[in-house]
Amino acid sequence: MFRISHNNTMLKLFDVTLRDGLQSVSKIYNLTEKKEILRNIILKRPQAIEIGSLVSSKILPQMNNSLELYQEGKEYNAILGNSIDLYLLIPNLKGLELASMNNIDNFSFITSVSDSFQKKNIGKTLVETKGQLRQMIQNDIITADKKIKLYISCITDCPIQGKINYIKIIDELLYYYYSYENLDELCISDTCGTLQYDKFKRIIKELEKRQVDIGKFSLHLHNQENKQNIQDIILYAMKKGIYRFDVSNMPELGGCSVTMKNTKGNLSYEQIYNCL
Repeated sequence: MFRISHNNTMLKLFDVTLRDGLQSVSKIYNLTEKKEILRNIILKRPQAIEIGSLVSSKILPQMNNSLELYQEGKEYNAILGNSIDLYLLIPNLKGLELASMNNIDNFSFITSVSDSFQKKNIGKTLVETKGQLRQMIQNDIITADKKIKLYISCITDCPIQGKINYIKIIDELLYYYYSYENLDELCISDTCGTLQYDKFKRIIKELEKRQVDIGKFSLHLHNQENKQNIQDIILYAMKKGIYRFDVSNMPELGGCSVTMKNTKGNLSYEQIYNCL
């Protein structure tokens, strides 16, 4: 496994090309094309790959064939000694049951800090989302050997309602941190690609005041015009103990599936390496 160490801590890159990347474009990639994308990702040797999502193909046809692609990933991974964690994004209980029937090893779940976003995305309020997530996260299907990543979207802006109240952001992050010990990763997700360094720094400092383990958080960023701002966020995150970052092998892709708005793309592997 090719990883870079920083201050004796291993950098962990989570490739989201096949999910966040492909969901942002109108083109529907067929299974053969996705297999080729997957092969190229594996050559990068990330620590984890999100293969796709079990969302309905009527809603996101870009996520067609996710189960078949996941099995392809497991075959490649077996050759590598199962050194890469493979994930599928699971939207609901029905998806979780389907994942269990198909021997999915690791799960991504998604929530946000915006009520408007949740209603548009899954037709549920934040309160209703928390109820559903509790049933999913505490489900007997999820055994101790499986990993859970929870995306917390719309930090600090929502594509529907705009700016999110700072206190609301902190409250939501703390809720999930303290509610579920079995969450392997809490992903701070910059859905709109507008996160500013000063606001990110303020969020992390507030979390530190609450004595949380900052290393349990990861970052999902999108590119911005201000490249220095992104670099400052990454460097500050590393300084504070965040070493898990979402990246893409097709960094020109990546965006919000709710509005189908393509941001300036996901971060590349090289952007993270260069910050070291």
